Amino acid sequence: MRILAVDDDPVILDLLERALADNRGYELTTCTSGEDALKLLKGPIAPFECFLLDVMLPGIGGIELCDAIRQTAAYRTAPIIMITASREPDLMERAFYAGATDFMSKPLDGVELSARIVSASMLNDSLHREREARHTLADLTAKMKLRFDEAVRLSNPEVTDLLALENTLLRMPEGCYAMTLFSIDVMGLRGIHRAVSPMAFRYHLEAVAGAAVDAFKHRTARLAYTGSGRFMGVVMGRERFDRDAVLTGINASLSSDWDATASGTPMPRRSG
Repeated sequence: MRILAVDDDPVILDLLERALADNRGYELTTCTSGEDALKLLKGPIAPFECFLLDVMLPGIGGIELCDAIRQTAAYRTAPIIMITASREPDLMERAFYAGATDFMSKPLDGVELSARIVSASMLNDSLHREREARHTLADLTAKMKLRFDEAVRLSNPEVTDLLALENTLLRMPEGCYAMTLFSIDVMGLRGIHRAVSPMAFRYHLEAVAGAAVDAFKHRTARLAYTGSGRFMGVVMGRERFDRDAVLTGINASLSSDWDATASGTPMPRRSG
């Protein structure tokens, strides 16, 4: 643990160095004034993990220094232990308001100091784990994000991507085929993409995909989602493609199964 101690009393600094010398893992840096400490913190150094600040410092006082440290983004949660010979309630209140974590009274006791440092170390580890958890959650959230134009791979096995649809058609034996190409656009999906979570947006796509598959279940059809709220497809055969009947079927399927709570929005509209 990297510790910065700020005190204008060389006796206190010597005591701190001796008290922490036998504890492995502690790396102590000392300053004799708040001004020197602030200059040090602005330099290219590895971040400190704990601060020991004398309340009564010449120039910039310990409470003011504590507040300045708390204004630094890297030290918003770092343990700050104030060292003072005073027990004035107003002084301690101002220190806690400035962001102090704990107090130690002079004259310092080496055993108590070690205990306070251990407590600060445990607090620092806890805060570090919390930051790591937030970082992991942020990474997971970022990975869950979907671009509006992204050709999302859907869970419905009967809905592929455009490349897979093209490959299916290209692998068909040579011959003359009757087929109808079509597209289904989900109206207003861009606004929905901006307004709801990635999971809710995916729910929209999965629901429309399922409804489209149901609408074509009596035909030989291939469907693919191409991104930007558009489904492309092909119907095989010479039978007339009834666009209105298909849209009516999709609407009916969504009307019966749509979950506004899971989707976060009312049922979307489609155009063919």
